[in-house]
Amino acid sequence: MTLRVAVLGIDGSGKSTLARTLPMVLAAELNLVAGAAGDEFLVFGTEQDHLAPGFHPEGFPLAARLAHVFRSLAKRFRDGAAYPYLKLAHLMFQDDAAVSIGSRYGCDVVVSDCNLILSAMGRAGNYRRGATHGGAPRARSSVDDLRAVFAFLIEGEALPEESARRLPSMSAAGAVSGAARMLGFDGVWIPDVVLFLDVDPEIALSRIRGRGARVDPHENLADMQRARETYLKALRALQTYQGATCSHVIDATDATPAEVLAKSVAALRPHVEAQRTSASGSVLGTAEGGRRSFLNSRYLVRYLAGRWFQGAWREPLFLLGQMGRQLLREGYSAGVMRTIYDQGESAHSLADRVFLDYPLHRAVYDRLHILQNVIETELESRLARGSRVRIFTAPSGFAYDLFGPLEAIAAHKPELMRNVELVAADLDPHSLLAGEVESRAKRLRLGLFRFVVGDITARDLQQELAAGGPYDIALFVGLSSWLPKPHSLRHLRWLRANLTPDGVLFSDCFSAATYSLGGRYAGYRAQYYSPALYRCLLDYAGFDGGSACTSSGRDRLNHVLVTRRKAGGIPVGA
Repeated sequence: MTLRVAVLGIDGSGKSTLARTLPMVLAAELNLVAGAAGDEFLVFGTEQDHLAPGFHPEGFPLAARLAHVFRSLAKRFRDGAAYPYLKLAHLMFQDDAAVSIGSRYGCDVVVSDCNLILSAMGRAGNYRRGATHGGAPRARSSVDDLRAVFAFLIEGEALPEESARRLPSMSAAGAVSGAARMLGFDGVWIPDVVLFLDVDPEIALSRIRGRGARVDPHENLADMQRARETYLKALRALQTYQGATCSHVIDATDATPAEVLAKSVAALRPHVEAQRTSASGSVLGTAEGGRRSFLNSRYLVRYLAGRWFQGAWREPLFLLGQMGRQLLREGYSAGVMRTIYDQGESAHSLADRVFLDYPLHRAVYDRLHILQNVIETELESRLARGSRVRIFTAPSGFAYDLFGPLEAIAAHKPELMRNVELVAADLDPHSLLAGEVESRAKRLRLGLFRFVVGDITARDLQQELAAGGPYDIALFVGLSSWLPKPHSLRHLRWLRANLTPDGVLFSDCFSAATYSLGGRYAGYRAQYYSPALYRCLLDYAGFDGGSACTSSGRDRLNHVLVTRRKAGGIPVGA
């Protein structure tokens, strides 16, 4: 059973950001599968993601497509009389899509940006106020009136006569909800849990104006104050209808996005634990993954044939080249990455050229050069001050991203290398890395070098690595897509705790694209983050994710982020 959560708030409260990022953090913190229904439809798992823009391995609900259509129409006609109706249609299809993705992808939790019924209640006063049908001034609706609306729309109960006089006409809404119940349409429901982001309307309005975008007609102080009051009344009504614990008001006026995330996770934790207890022996967050194989109908027909002209044609040709066969044997090992990085050193066969021009491989090649440039700039700045620089990189691979900048600096100022201390860690499963990396470090005559073999998420190894810190520069590159979310979050928190106050982190993330679908059908498990989502994860882990600098390669698949640790103590949510 899916726990349905709705995020509500007046414009400028941060509800859309929270609705998009909360499922990602829930997957990392509570070990479950969580979906997001809003501007984007997303499904996050602990070991792999199941749905992202352009990545729909189990299909994309028609209602989700219609929600996008009506959302665009509502934005286009936001100044006209049709806006409220287009917005309601958008929310109705979005709510239906939330139910669909929850069922289709086995979500334990789905977080929606707004909810049709509650949002209509909260904003009704901005569009439907004034006189009654008989012309007399309309009295304000009460909490009991709104509770009666829930029973009317969800259960089909008749509205009390007194409530009907105080409320706008409910005939159209009743007809829609009745038809939805009859037809099995899932676009009319109330959430199990509501998170209301309470923000002072003046602060919210200043945030909206600070975006630099056009301000909508309903985004004015009077309407926003009225909407806030009506939302809070609707929540009190919901509590009388569904139970006092179904809604949580989060003061977001002075809270940072990371603090709002932490408060939201804390509010939802008891609801998730209650769901675990009542799940009749089922285990949350344990979606099965298949064994890796390209010889299956989903890969051959749905992906290879379906996406042939979107780049999939390259993959069968990997069998014809040495590089492609190495990938099929080893996966994305350190040796395969070295093959991609060293591509400029010799001529290549046509098959190998096809392999190197595969968008994913172009992305990691571009990443190397982005990293080398930004790391060299950071190293030069620190070494020019005469400072000792402690560096930590894991997983290190052959550490091309570090040795390139260090060798460039050493070429004209070799004496600076004695101020560099480098600790590298990797699993090194084929025993290829340690010897080569140590030899390269020795040639540079670094002040200190250590190569540590082991799992960087293991507690004992983390304690050993912490003894070499605190570090001025840390690298976490190439693993965010493969490491389960709980491990990624813990490792990012560990990095933050073991950086100096002015320490800097270099990390990266991958966005979903055509290659993601083929990988999924072949049995690979991967995590996908847009730069905006990964910045939020960094922020939640204790880094200044909001100010992170982001650079992307020519295909905009891989994104390098440079960020620094936040001032203060333990990160929120830790």
